Amino acid sequence: MSATIWCHAALLAFISGAALADPGLPCEALKSANFPEVRISAVTAITPAPEWTIESPMSATRAVVTVKTPFCRVEGVIEKEIGFEVWLPASQSWNQRYLGVGSGGSAGFINYGELARGLNRGFASASTNSGHKLTDAAWMLGDHDRIPNYAVRAHHLLAQTAKKIVAAYYGQAQAHAYFIGCSGGGRQGLKEMQRHPEDYNGIVAGAAGPDMPVMTVRHLLTGLLQATNSAARLSDADWQLVADGAIAACDAKDGVVDGVIENPAACSFDPAQLLCKNTGDKGCLSAAQIELVKKIVAPIKDENGRQLDAGLLPGVRTRPGPPPALVTEFYGHGVHRDPNWDPAGFNIAADLAAARKIMPEMWADDPDLSGFKSAGGKAIIYTGWMDPSVIAEQTLNYYGNVVGRMGGATKTADFLRLYMAPGVFHCAGGPGPDRFGGAGADAPIVDPDHDLLSAIVAWVEQGKAPAGIIASRLVAGKVVRTRPLCPYPRIAKYAGSGSTDAAENFSCGAP
Repeated sequence: MSATIWCHAALLAFISGAALADPGLPCEALKSANFPEVRISAVTAITPAPEWTIESPMSATRAVVTVKTPFCRVEGVIEKEIGFEVWLPASQSWNQRYLGVGSGGSAGFINYGELARGLNRGFASASTNSGHKLTDAAWMLGDHDRIPNYAVRAHHLLAQTAKKIVAAYYGQAQAHAYFIGCSGGGRQGLKEMQRHPEDYNGIVAGAAGPDMPVMTVRHLLTGLLQATNSAARLSDADWQLVADGAIAACDAKDGVVDGVIENPAACSFDPAQLLCKNTGDKGCLSAAQIELVKKIVAPIKDENGRQLDAGLLPGVRTRPGPPPALVTEFYGHGVHRDPNWDPAGFNIAADLAAARKIMPEMWADDPDLSGFKSAGGKAIIYTGWMDPSVIAEQTLNYYGNVVGRMGGATKTADFLRLYMAPGVFHCAGGPGPDRFGGAGADAPIVDPDHDLLSAIVAWVEQGKAPAGIIASRLVAGKVVRTRPLCPYPRIAKYAGSGSTDAAENFSCGAP
């Protein structure tokens, strides 16, 4: 093409508002590309034949993640130690969207499962270890940057970095950016909305724990109560007995006996009903065990009498044994900077106040989402009603505070909606239908075209606000029940006829 013809073509493109296509960089060229404050450590063109697999570092069973789509794998470090990966599908497979994925627990790993999920659906996807490694049990004792990195900075920097890599590889920026995460990943999603509202167009945040430090108080006290009451020690089977008793008492209140409490907030159950009548009886609890259950499920109060939560809902099945490691690390390493900290010296009021001063980033409870709304963002938050890790009250309180701050339920529904999942544990699991496209489930999504990720995309790009999402329950890989998941405060109501395991026989209505 002559210079004259090329200039003429460029002028026509400029006048029409079109840009000349940039072919972008080949995969291997990203290794030497210059991104500020970023070190690219490896770039690999992956061609599955027919599958490419990698072991998940987070799964207790070391699950194998399978990918069938060719992609460019970029590994690197942001700043000093924020590890990350970006998985880029081939240009012809890219849906022109970017997906950031969160990581739960204490993080420290790349979330391969969610990377693969995004990649297999055409997203350029990215994950970060949040600035430390899973193998480092004392990560909070290290660099002071690690806590803000874990709480929010790493994911903000990931979004900025990944978008630059996407633009370099494809020769154009993504059309839309999305985030999905559960547990710690859900909290990361909330922090993105609150602190960096322009990072993402759409966010799906599950079991987020907006008031994470108060959540740790409950777990710490639960562990201490069980450790110091050996005569009343409760086994996993004992806690299941308590949960089953509540379900039996409240299951029928929604008009369907299915082993699931549709609205636990409307249920009441006294564990004294499980008292053994005779010594040696089975399927019951001793008087000492019942008193311990009552203490654990009761609202938490600090030493000054200030109530911190409303207690556990009926049917929530808590854990036996000591507090989770993250809880003791939070106070021992994060607050006291002491690797030998003894939880027996825990003081709720003083230690929470210290945590607020030292680690304010750990709270994700800011209800002012005006920046996110002004940027055109849309968000879906969800929580399992039976979640023992992040109790439902935290999500409900946060949602209520957002509604109050943002001008009421109707105005809030313009950009944010809440889904409460009956019978669902932490991110997944439990007797209720738990496959609806949230993050954290090990089993495959039943209908990947009608899940929460698809719902947020349709809301952002087509203006279709989500209504009922079809949730499924799987047993041995087969769907045994489907049920609509309704925008809060609506609940699924049975029509009165037809199978109670089929979603079409339910509709969303007022509680």
